[in-house]
Amino acid sequence: MAEGHAISAGSRLIVSLTRPEPPLQEQFLSAVQAGASSVELRVDLIGDERAVAAFLQQARPVPCVLTIRAADEGGAWTGSDAERAALLGRLASYGQSIVDLEFAAWERSPELRAQAMRIAGPGTPNRLMLSHHDFERTPADVEAVFARLDADAASYTKAAFAARDARDALRVMKALHGRRGQETIAIAMGEGGICSRVLAPKLGAFATFAAAKRGAESAPGQLTASELIEQYRWKEMHADTPVYGVIGWPVSHSRSPQIHNAAMRAADVDGVYVPLPIEPTYESLAEFLDAAASYEWLGFSGASVTIPHKEHALRWLRERGYAADAISERCGAVNTLARQADGTWCGLNTDGLGALGALEAACSSAGRSLAGANVTVLGAGGAARAIVAALVERNCCVTVKNRTADRARLLAEEMGCASVEWDARPGPTCDVLVNCTSVGMAPAAEQTPIDVDALTKDTIVFDTVYNPRETRLLREAAGRGCTTVSGVEMFIRQAIEQFKAWHGRRPAEQVMAAALGL
Repeated sequence: MAEGHAISAGSRLIVSLTRPEPPLQEQFLSAVQAGASSVELRVDLIGDERAVAAFLQQARPVPCVLTIRAADEGGAWTGSDAERAALLGRLASYGQSIVDLEFAAWERSPELRAQAMRIAGPGTPNRLMLSHHDFERTPADVEAVFARLDADAASYTKAAFAARDARDALRVMKALHGRRGQETIAIAMGEGGICSRVLAPKLGAFATFAAAKRGAESAPGQLTASELIEQYRWKEMHADTPVYGVIGWPVSHSRSPQIHNAAMRAADVDGVYVPLPIEPTYESLAEFLDAAASYEWLGFSGASVTIPHKEHALRWLRERGYAADAISERCGAVNTLARQADGTWCGLNTDGLGALGALEAACSSAGRSLAGANVTVLGAGGAARAIVAALVERNCCVTVKNRTADRARLLAEEMGCASVEWDARPGPTCDVLVNCTSVGMAPAAEQTPIDVDALTKDTIVFDTVYNPRETRLLREAAGRGCTTVSGVEMFIRQAIEQFKAWHGRRPAEQVMAAALGL
């Protein structure tokens, strides 16, 4: 590849500018102040050549990426190749730019190819980036795409692929790791690929792209510069930084990245915690875990496991010959995976501990005891299994309700408690109601799993949903005079136990609470 000019040491954080207002110079200074290494001028989205030209004529300490993205590769440019070549020539004449041209255009258009070679040829202050974008899928052979991009004229290569889930992102990151030192950008787009953007500096990427603010993204799944730097400690990452994450489907609602990254920063623990959405089948989870655990370069060291993979995670441990703690075995679900010093894995379930702590605090404040209480549990998934097991051990009289009655009946038989049909009302003998379903979770926050009319003011209502903090169930229960317990209380307590399992120390609870805005 042709020699490029450095933007900054290490991986670069490039903020995409997509609008003409406020003035581009003002946006540029704001991006640099936020921690960006440089900016990308999305000329096709800005739509104002004069504004771009005026910005490029000003003194710049670093080169900018100059992009006129064609509509067939996710951009807004609909003009001819000749018009685009002429516009590139005019804007690149101001110098010190990295011209981003799609490889498809490079191959198709002699006009654009010749112009790009003139703009970024030997002796010029500009450089060429050849890029490829696939908004439909991630191919099986990501490395083959980069092999096609490795033209002698290009100083940098970039490929971005739509990711179904974190399995696709893992393939993209594997290709990036294999090209360390080759001035490569590799991005998995969408929610499934967020981890590829976060882990770019760990994997030796030339750069990744970020938005200036929410709503100004230039590609699916793009985070803001402040999120990358402040939440994920992007500029502190290195090749040996351990990786943790939250596995589920979906995980966009999860606030685990906020609390765990904040807690690691406060405790001066080297690590990064990322969202890892995995399609909702056992086979999908097993494929991801097998690959992630085998890649030493990834440093995958632990994960929180949420809906619908808690039971899948225990199955994976059993089938691979790894151990799980007693509560996980009893309830048949795991919410925490931890890598041991010898490379083996173990499973834990911290849901029950978190729920018991939250409920006992509520009972104590109400002058009551949890032991012996009549508890109705809604749901029969992973969280419900752990909580039911913990409540039974606490000598509570537990009744399970689930929309699929067979699941409720099986869970009750396993745990030695009762089950009733979903439509059965809790009744006045219900001391504690626990919602373990996802009903009421953002973005469907206005749903509720049950009509609270049957509850009395003496009922303690606990919703394991923590986003939003006050669900409709809790709001309506409070309106009837019930004592309510937010899922945030359980969420923080179980996260503390996870942190201890991964890092061997207790995190600062107040830091986790502050990360949730509490």
